[in-house]
Amino acid sequence: MKGLVLVVLGLLLSPQQAHSRRDDRANCKPLTTSFCQGLGYTTTPNPTGVLGYNLHQIGQIVETACSPKVATLMCRVAVPECSSEDDSRVKPCRALCEKVKTDCESALRAKRLFWPMRLRCESLPESNCVQGQDNPVAPTSPAACEAITVPQCKGLSYTETVLPNVVGHKLQSDAELTLSTFSPLLQHRCSPHLKSFLCSVYIPECVSGKARPPCRTLCEHVRSSCVSVLTSFGFQWPESLRCEAFTTESCEPGQDFSLPPAAACEPITVPLCKDLPYTETVLPNILGHTSQDDAGLEIYQFASLVKVECSTHLKPFLCSVYTPECVSGKPRPPCRTLCEHAKSGCESLMNKFSFRWPESLRCEAFTTESCEHYGVGSSGGICEPITIPMCQGLSYNQTITPNLLGHSSQREAVMKMSFFNSIVQTVCSVDIRLFVCMVYAPRCVAGEVQQPCRSFCERAKKGCEGWMSSFGVSWPTELHCDRFPEEKCVSEDSRPEMLNAEGVLAKLIAGGYSVRGKSLSLRTARLLLVLMDADKSGDLDVVEVFKLEHYVAVARREYVESYERRSPSSTTQTQMKKTLSVRELDLDNETFRTVWSEYHSNGGIDYDQFVALLTKLQILRDRFQAHLLSLPCDCQVASFSFKQFMKSAII
Repeated sequence: MKGLVLVVLGLLLSPQQAHSRRDDRANCKPLTTSFCQGLGYTTTPNPTGVLGYNLHQIGQIVETACSPKVATLMCRVAVPECSSEDDSRVKPCRALCEKVKTDCESALRAKRLFWPMRLRCESLPESNCVQGQDNPVAPTSPAACEAITVPQCKGLSYTETVLPNVVGHKLQSDAELTLSTFSPLLQHRCSPHLKSFLCSVYIPECVSGKARPPCRTLCEHVRSSCVSVLTSFGFQWPESLRCEAFTTESCEPGQDFSLPPAAACEPITVPLCKDLPYTETVLPNILGHTSQDDAGLEIYQFASLVKVECSTHLKPFLCSVYTPECVSGKPRPPCRTLCEHAKSGCESLMNKFSFRWPESLRCEAFTTESCEHYGVGSSGGICEPITIPMCQGLSYNQTITPNLLGHSSQREAVMKMSFFNSIVQTVCSVDIRLFVCMVYAPRCVAGEVQQPCRSFCERAKKGCEGWMSSFGVSWPTELHCDRFPEEKCVSEDSRPEMLNAEGVLAKLIAGGYSVRGKSLSLRTARLLLVLMDADKSGDLDVVEVFKLEHYVAVARREYVESYERRSPSSTTQTQMKKTLSVRELDLDNETFRTVWSEYHSNGGIDYDQFVALLTKLQILRDRFQAHLLSLPCDCQVASFSFKQFMKSAII
């Protein structure tokens, strides 16, 4: 942040201020008024205007172009050329004044502008004065080129310069003083051409004893790249570097101002931004951070705000600023709409604790050009990450509120859909989970909601309606299939390909089934795949994966609640026996010793081993109970053989 503050201070320190330590003695300062450029003089004792003249009003008069010499007259009286006060040679002539006044009378009246009260033509000289812009100038011998001594401009394609430059510096030391104010902006590297442009202004190339003027096209490229850094802090491009004041005459034909080779993308390491839809970033970001360590340090101040979920858009917005997505080596710019949604959701909470939305994150500083990528639709809707646990890990991960039932937030939706939790767990239909989620957390694409088709609803209903009626529960009225469309809708799940062991492991890691950063091992993933692979195909389909996630979630919750905070965090033999007993997974001593020997290490069972063991036993128990339902015998007699079943399956 210190560097950016210096940028602002540096740009506020205009060239004439940096130069004033020498020119104040001669009472001359660079002429920076835009509409007075190119009139034959570059310095003035009154850069902000002579007392009694309003430069804004003068500029409006000049812009009318009501007379060919209107700029010459107005500028020479409002911001006069440097000379002695009584030197009539730099003053406009009386005849010139009268001609301009006559030419401009009707134009000024039409635009409701007024002739400056202080400008009285009769007070101007009649001879030895300025008749117009094209006054003859006595020929002068070419100035001598001199070697560049300013460190910032060494190593350029030219080695000699000549002064004065276009902003009035007569010594390289004066130009160096002003150039030093731009050092933080140069370090920011907002444009690869910034250095060459600044040097062309302050230390211009000497060509046959004359200063080569700056290139307007180069100025425009630099300004377009760097102005966002300034506007993010509420500042504008310096008036002294107005691109419109330069010409294209000195631009080399076919000169390429494109950016240099793209920077290298790097994996995101900032903890707050590691679970985004994108995984790579590129720096510097728009706030000037050149490393993820610096960005992570500053974004951490928002961690509590993200945690309370004042806005689902806050986290993606913050990360788009601090760790922007890397696209072909360039950072994707933040979206203004995303910023506005995040701000509107969190600002009241911040104000409650006497905090204000940071000036560096002013939404007005961003554009809407990249908003479509962030899921902002043409109607103003905006996609947001799914936070409902039951609907995470589907074939889509973005939703929109209000949902199809009118719930205004995911928090409200998750409370209303609790009725379906047990129904979805039964997997009475392959489509039931996705269908329920597409209603309560509908799929969002580019800010637009995608509804499930009527046929999709009917398949989900057909599979589960019988099971529900056995418990005296009817299919909910609000989910009546007739209310869903038949066209322009989702008719089936875009299911991912069948998952192998590596895919299963990646799925579990993405689902957050880790403890203190320790995820499950590939060995455990292979074991779980074998146990869940009922058709022996060697991989798992979407239903099998969903069931497996349920088993792992149960084991993880048990471990976190009972053992994760212990020191050491591993489960002892006694604790493991107690855990199995509570879950009605009693094993005889021989069977228990076998599984303990297989899974324990260093005197206990760690998280990975705990999940593998508990999930294995739960799957075997469910398989045994499913077998019991098909036996034409007394259940109590059949259940007596449970330990024998487990023994035969394990030993």
